Amino acid sequence: MRIELPISKSIANRLLILQAIHGDELMPVSDSMPDDVRMMSEAIRLLGERREARIDLGNCGTAMRFLTTYCAQLEGQTTILDGVERMHHRPIGQLVEALREIGADIEYLDEVGFPPLRIKGCILDKHKIVTINNPQSTQFVSALLLIGANVQTNSTSPYITLTREMIEQYSLASSPYRLSPIALERDWSSAAFWYEYVALHGGEVTLPGLSRDSLQGDKVVADIFAHLGVHTTYTAEGITIASTGVADLQRSDLQGIDARSTAQRSAEEILHQDFSACPDLYPAVALTCERLGVELHATGVESLPLKESDRLHAVREHRTDHDHRMAMALLVAGYEVDDTTCISKSYPQFLDHFRRISTLKLQ
Repeated sequence: MRIELPISKSIANRLLILQAIHGDELMPVSDSMPDDVRMMSEAIRLLGERREARIDLGNCGTAMRFLTTYCAQLEGQTTILDGVERMHHRPIGQLVEALREIGADIEYLDEVGFPPLRIKGCILDKHKIVTINNPQSTQFVSALLLIGANVQTNSTSPYITLTREMIEQYSLASSPYRLSPIALERDWSSAAFWYEYVALHGGEVTLPGLSRDSLQGDKVVADIFAHLGVHTTYTAEGITIASTGVADLQRSDLQGIDARSTAQRSAEEILHQDFSACPDLYPAVALTCERLGVELHATGVESLPLKESDRLHAVREHRTDHDHRMAMALLVAGYEVDDTTCISKSYPQFLDHFRRISTLKLQ
């Protein structure tokens, strides 16, 4: 089956901020795009129309972090950034302190270190070196880079590399040489759920618009699922993923799996994976391993409790907790899901695609 993935919201949201910073026309945003992208575009548009604004960002952590820095340098603009209750528990203190070091005027409206925030835009000293080591979210670093701040960090996250490369590409595309503009790639993070599907249910799925040379760090999903019985073939159009049959030897009844004890597992049935550079892949990988009876030794999971849900707890308890990635991973793994509306945050077409592939599987 051929599946058209959504655009990468990581790339789209960075591009929107770059366009806003440079005073360029924002890219067109359609209803088919992820909610987070449409929310970011609407927020930037609103900020361009009002000198005072209160913006509800829902549970979009990317928008909260990127717009905090964007609003901080909008001289004369006063903005309140708020969100749902979960957002009030997602830390932003490291970013606020870094911005204050370069002159930002930001006030916490409730608990110190967390949204909501009141931001009074002013001229920032972007030449001053500010350091964020061991960031709770690499988006703190990316947010500062996007506004041109001189930020240093010890993090080597692919998301920071993505930001740096996009800034360079945007600068070159805006130069007199007019090189090719930034391409809106399809989303490797969303591909994880089709890797999960193939690993658990078999078959073959074609995903156009994905590339081995992608800027996205989550392309590592192909390497991870190679250990779980899914082979990736790269073409000029995109990728095709297919079951190798290896996973079939390990798969138990998907309606009620009983995990085997550690003593009964072989070395091949233990997957060691560091998620520090790809935390969004954790739900799909963890639930795939659970269903296959593969023991997952996961490291680099410190940021997972700070996501749209506490993903360590949500995976363990098979809970959605209004988290888009949890909802998709649980559906593919065959669990009941009490909230599917959150899925449009990153993948509005997922439910339709999932129904289609499930129908084809039954025929």
